[in-house]
Amino acid sequence: SSTTNKKAPGAINTEGLTTDTTNDLNFATGTRHGKAEATQLAQLALAGHAVHKGKSGDYLVCKCGLSRYCQDFEELQAFARKLGARHA
Repeated sequence: SSTTNKKAPGAINTEGLTTDTTNDLNFATGTRHGKAEATQLAQLALAGHAVHKGKSGDYLVCKCGLSRYCQDFEELQAFARKLGARHA
């Protein structure tokens, strides 16, 4: 008699899933900062700034008709620190 593992009705097929996709590499920059980026964008939004993500890993921060270009995430973080919109 052989035993077989059966999935519960409605269970998803997880075969072949090997990584947590929430922290995949950003191939444009080769760095992992998905959650940090989301937090930083939220902090800027709470401070009244609109942030537009570019296709090359760059950002444009806008508020009250003024804008600031940030070449990468690190520059965005530095600008947020100057604004006081960074808690970490």
